[in-house]
Amino acid sequence: MRLTRIPARAAVLGLLPFVFLCACSDGSSNHPGGPDIAYYIDCDAATSGDGSQGAPWNDLDAASSITLEPGAHLLLRRGSRCTGMLKPTGSGTAQQRIVIGAYGEGALPLIDAAGANTAAVHLEDMSHIVVRDLELTNPGDLEEPHRGVYLTALAGPVTGVEIRDLYIHDVTGPVGFNGTAKSGGAIISRSLGGPEAKFDSVLIENNRIEDVGRSGIFFIGSSAKTRPLAAQPWPDGGTNIVIRGNTLQRLQGDAIVAHSTSGAVIEDNVVTVGNLAGRDYRSEERNCAAGIWAWNANNTLIQRNEVSGYRFGQSPDDGCDGTGFDIDNRQAGTVIQYNYSHNNEGGFILLCSDDEPHDALVRYNLSIDDGKVLNVSPCKFPTIGTFDDIRIYNNTFVMPHPHTALELSKLSRIHNAGDLLFANNIVYATTPQSDALACGDRCSNNLFYNLPPSGTEQVVGDPLFEDVMWRGAGRLEAGTAFRIPTSSPAFAAGQGVVDAPATDYFGDEVPLTPSIGMHQPQ
Repeated sequence: MRLTRIPARAAVLGLLPFVFLCACSDGSSNHPGGPDIAYYIDCDAATSGDGSQGAPWNDLDAASSITLEPGAHLLLRRGSRCTGMLKPTGSGTAQQRIVIGAYGEGALPLIDAAGANTAAVHLEDMSHIVVRDLELTNPGDLEEPHRGVYLTALAGPVTGVEIRDLYIHDVTGPVGFNGTAKSGGAIISRSLGGPEAKFDSVLIENNRIEDVGRSGIFFIGSSAKTRPLAAQPWPDGGTNIVIRGNTLQRLQGDAIVAHSTSGAVIEDNVVTVGNLAGRDYRSEERNCAAGIWAWNANNTLIQRNEVSGYRFGQSPDDGCDGTGFDIDNRQAGTVIQYNYSHNNEGGFILLCSDDEPHDALVRYNLSIDDGKVLNVSPCKFPTIGTFDDIRIYNNTFVMPHPHTALELSKLSRIHNAGDLLFANNIVYATTPQSDALACGDRCSNNLFYNLPPSGTEQVVGDPLFEDVMWRGAGRLEAGTAFRIPTSSPAFAAGQGVVDAPATDYFGDEVPLTPSIGMHQPQ
């Protein structure tokens, strides 16, 4: 079939089955004849045409005025630059998805929203759509939030959205701690209608995000107010949300947040440097951020990510949070596993002690040169609850001064630990210290080196890491350096844990009697 263009608002009859877009530079599909419907934009063209490839539109207004039919492709010329906001309408189907992407050769086409628009690309109530192969920017003032991609659900459910292979940078806006500021950033989703206005089956993959404020990827999957326990279904939450393989760096606030979701998966992302606008929680400009976390969410899986360089604040005594990860309040069934955290000034993980039901497993992670092991903080102050149902086991911590703190205050004891479990962890101080680690009342079978032991059934000695001096980026490279041999005192010295995973940091089998730390030597 010859590549054709159907004029705006024309009735589309007898569309052939659509095959998903391949990674070809001209935006063609796997179908021998290309997409069934194609519209073209070249903002560098001297005059505006009819939207065909030979006579493309030369601005975003024409593309935003049409209703895209199932199977349509809306393609921007590579190497071109558009100013404004692309906000088309219409939805595809599961068999015939709409594709917004690029054609031609050269650099990614750029959309510059110039701080005058809410987003470079705004998709409202659009389902079964793919957005890929674009460069987006939206620099502006600090009064209103700006976005690269803005997904909104207003009239009903939005399903089948794929955001991939974008380069989003220099998106500015307010950097405060309130919800309005957090809704600005690179890729933002919001449910703006009733409980029926939720997201399902959204993939955010392989995007490069740099220099944005406040959030990198902030995904609000639903406006539902009532969240059940993790073991119960939550059809009103955002479902089948996957955030995978993205790289994010130099963020004013949080990197990736799953909000009002059920079963979200956040995996294989690399985050470098964040919380750049961090301010002390006692300040009127209070602003706290962490790398990857979830809120008002059930059964979130956070795995195989690398988070580094999160700042604590503007100075060592003017900041808060700044951790690689966060177990916040109002979440249940969260699993944080197989991640590499390093050089985060605020520490490896923030634990919120609030009265909201929250439980989590933090296991088989590697933390190198983070500012502290645990930051235990009342995130809903003045309400202060416990850390019941949080289990932290089989992690490896290597840092100059391993300790637990409440933000700025180093703790000798976690007074509200509840039944927090801290077991089978290696805690290695690279500088000898006289203070023991505060790890709660259920602290057992941990290995301590260069600091006094804590808890019961403790092991004291050198774990014999393969290369304790190794430092750098790369989750698997770091893991390899901090493997242990079978001659290590940590070998087969752990306690059995209920519902332990089948595999360790490297994917190797976990035996019934585990070793201490993230590596299980075979």
